[in-house]
Amino acid sequence: MNGLSKKEKTRMTIMHAAKGLFERYGLDSVTFSQIADEADVCRTTVFNHFSDTCELMLALTCQEVEDAREHCRQAGAEGTELIYTLFDKLIEDAAYYPSLTSRLINNAILNSEEDNPIRTIEKITVSGLEKEYPQEQSGRLCMLICGAFYGLINHYHVNNLNFDAGQMKAEFRELLASILIKK
Repeated sequence: MNGLSKKEKTRMTIMHAAKGLFERYGLDSVTFSQIADEADVCRTTVFNHFSDTCELMLALTCQEVEDAREHCRQAGAEGTELIYTLFDKLIEDAAYYPSLTSRLINNAILNSEEDNPIRTIEKITVSGLEKEYPQEQSGRLCMLICGAFYGLINHYHVNNLNFDAGQMKAEFRELLASILIKK
């Protein structure tokens, strides 16, 4: 959190506390008072940053996507390697917070805001594809790749499988290899 203002640090602390509580107890069971206690701030401080749970969830999703984007930047990944790097990071996060990740994804998908984090994931994916595939093909491939990611997350939930990041990444890479066959 170096380089952040006090307000930004407090916001990040609240978000981190909320993530842990949401994962442990579920979104519907956690109050802003509990989040405030966990973050060691006043309840009004939480409300100063987030007006309701929906706003907090959107902020959490945006932060996850921004963290993944920064991870890709630091890795210097381009082309299809960018896609592998992006989804490896998203899978690692999903393995750490499986229930929360699924809820965040679902809520973001239903959000029609311009800065929708799911739209950002798609834009990053298309930018990697456009280096190696024609533009018209990139859009369809993006849909398949993102669908494979959401499908993998849902498959693990539906079948009560352990969210093991290594295993999930390997499975996703196999899916990607079958999607990214060049003709």
